[in-house]
Amino acid sequence: GVRRVLFRSAGGLSSGVAYTLQIVGQKYTEPTTATLIMSLESVFAALAGWLILGEVMTAKELTGCILVFAAVILAQIPLPHLSFRQKN
Repeated sequence: GVRRVLFRSAGGLSSGVAYTLQIVGQKYTEPTTATLIMSLESVFAALAGWLILGEVMTAKELTGCILVFAAVILAQIPLPHLSFRQKN
């Protein structure tokens, strides 16, 4: 009925808006930075569920969020001695 159509329309509209904003944001971001930010999408989703919906996170889920976040932070740290460029 009408509820189903409204529900699908709201879902499609919210997904379309979110996807469009994501693409616009990535357009003005360096590819490496955009990749690292997008790898945090699951962490943001879990935290939003916890904060907004009151969902309970298990110790494994919390540990996973911390590990993903730490990996993204560590990926940002430049390590000059691990350069993959060949020396002339």
